Amino acid sequence: MLLIPLTLAAMAAPLWVAAIYALLWSLAAAFEFLRLYIKPFRVYHLLFLIAPPLIWACTLFLTSFSLASYLFVAFVIQVLLWLLFFPSKPALILPLLILPLYLGFIPAHFVLLKQEVVKRGLGYAWLAFPFVMTWVNDTAAYVVGSLLGRIPLCAKLSPKKTVEGFLCGLAITIGAGFGYSALFLSDRPLWWGAVLALAVALIGVLGDLLESAIKRERGVKHSSGILGAHGGVLDRIDSLMFGVAIYYYLLLLIRGS
Repeated sequence: MLLIPLTLAAMAAPLWVAAIYALLWSLAAAFEFLRLYIKPFRVYHLLFLIAPPLIWACTLFLTSFSLASYLFVAFVIQVLLWLLFFPSKPALILPLLILPLYLGFIPAHFVLLKQEVVKRGLGYAWLAFPFVMTWVNDTAAYVVGSLLGRIPLCAKLSPKKTVEGFLCGLAITIGAGFGYSALFLSDRPLWWGAVLALAVALIGVLGDLLESAIKRERGVKHSSGILGAHGGVLDRIDSLMFGVAIYYYLLLLIRGS
């Protein structure tokens, strides 16, 4: 539970604080991801963690190079390191190439969202919205699914997720979006909050299922045990980083509305 107030506090802090906070979570999740695929893991394999911060750096430093340029460099670095350490393991190349996108580009939206909110002079309520809605959806889906869930949502990927939990989570999150909009976003129509909340919740579930698929393919229950019974860092941010990303693009879409 400490993650929630800590994250909200970090996002309320100056840009550089929020950026470093996002980078630390991104690197921790990327480290867990690498350890799922590279066994045994050696200290020099940490070189594969160079790629995600490259994408993070692109969000902070305005240069003449586009995000695509940073992604290309990140891909080249991963391929070179793969050739250096694992030329006899071609199956590793795809996970290593996915890493900069999955845990570099997508978490970078934490920083992009912070920048957009600051640039447009929006209040903190706009910044906190996707974080609050993600946690509302995750909590509601878990509680309802545990108490009333009978029908598996996607049994092959995540046996504990249920259709009842999924639908009730969406409904409660939409209601929370209405309430949040009425309380904190009064300059916009109430339905905005509901639509944004629905998008954040739906895409968050996809992020959760994606990570479940990775864990199922690797034969593990959690991305790591660093957080004890709560699993690893990636387990905590899988849905959040996707929810923040879709919210950022919707915010850009409605910028002129």
